[in-house]
Amino acid sequence: MIFALAFVVAYLVGAFPTAYVVGRLRNIDITKEGSGNVGGTNALRVLGIGPGITVAVTDFLKAIIPTYVALHVLGLPLWQALAVAAAAIVGHNWSVYIGFKGGKGIACTIGVSAVLFPGVLLASLVIAAFSVVVTRYVSLGSLLLTALMPIILFYNRHPQEYIWFAVFLMIFATHRHRSNIERLLNGTERKIGKK
Repeated sequence: MIFALAFVVAYLVGAFPTAYVVGRLRNIDITKEGSGNVGGTNALRVLGIGPGITVAVTDFLKAIIPTYVALHVLGLPLWQALAVAAAAIVGHNWSVYIGFKGGKGIACTIGVSAVLFPGVLLASLVIAAFSVVVTRYVSLGSLLLTALMPIILFYNRHPQEYIWFAVFLMIFATHRHRSNIERLLNGTERKIGKK
């Protein structure tokens, strides 16, 4: 019962459409601007630095909090805590509040990873951030981040549950970035700093 409740609450918290709400406060429908994505990068492009940071931080928190509560407050078994973490990301990507539209889940992925395997996240973030600085492609950094985590987890012999969960995160991110991958391959992907 506690697990089921935590799972549903995590989805509903994750589904809070931060970028959409912040955009609406400025009379902007972010689903119709920029890439149409309801996430931090599009918020940064369309709404500016302040709102973009607000969106990214809030999206991070709405994943880190349910994951932390599930694992360290409720003391759920690991597989249940991982399911709660996944629910927060699913909620963000397919929000019930805005017709199951959503973001790409990277800030939420960072949030759950900060609870589950912070050292691996940090190492992956450093490399991913460097790639963004060099190429100015946020999407490339996001994909690199999620690709590195299962590899580092595997080579450092972390629990298999973490490794498979990180693989799930990678597959999820790759699926949500399909259009970005196409644009990266044909050279039309937008760089950070350009609308």
